[in-house]
Amino acid sequence: MRIYRFFSGQKWPAHVDRDGRYVLGDPKHGNLKHHKVNKVYASSEDEAIAYVRQGHSIWVKSVSSPVLVRDNLYIDGSQFT
Repeated sequence: MRIYRFFSGQKWPAHVDRDGRYVLGDPKHGNLKHHKVNKVYASSEDEAIAYVRQGHSIWVKSVSSPVLVRDNLYIDGSQFT
């Protein structure tokens, strides 16, 4: 787990869909980036990290269901956002 969100004292890993892809939101769609048609898929964690570095938000696991986030992200143990 190279990328995760640190929230409420826990590390929340990136969400992987049933096809094994990381799911991200494209920032060019603003408040609509969470819609299915605006999702971006990455086939590896490295590719997902590259998208996050370009400004994309990433879906991470949470208590109930995955959430799209851009804040409190860590990459390789260092805070990124």
